[in-house]
Amino acid sequence: SKYKDLIGEFLESDFYKNPELIDKYFNENAVIEWHSHEGKSILDREGIRDMTLEMGKTFLNMTAQFSRLLEAEEKVVTNFTYFVESIESEDVIELAHFMAIFEIESDKIIKAEIMSIAADDH
Repeated sequence: SKYKDLIGEFLESDFYKNPELIDKYFNENAVIEWHSHEGKSILDREGIRDMTLEMGKTFLNMTAQFSRLLEAEEKVVTNFTYFVESIESEDVIELAHFMAIFEIESDKIIKAEIMSIAADDH
């Protein structure tokens, strides 16, 4: 459960406001493959940091609600939904649903495969 705790801690952290946390959780050679409605994106650690800086400009608060958080060997599989409070609205809204597989090496994320879908407005 060591790796499961690591991923849960990361996803619940304020990494989107504190990009230095990317160095704490991600190996310098980390890669994220992210599949969304915009297609496939491949990000290195700097790309991850740049993306989180943009998120921090929009979101005041971001909370993960997990439906699954499973660990096997040096991998963690999770399904979760992010709820956000944005600068434009103080209402907490359901942002998106995620399925992710994280690979851990030396207590840091070395690879993540993520699929996301925007939450339904209804």
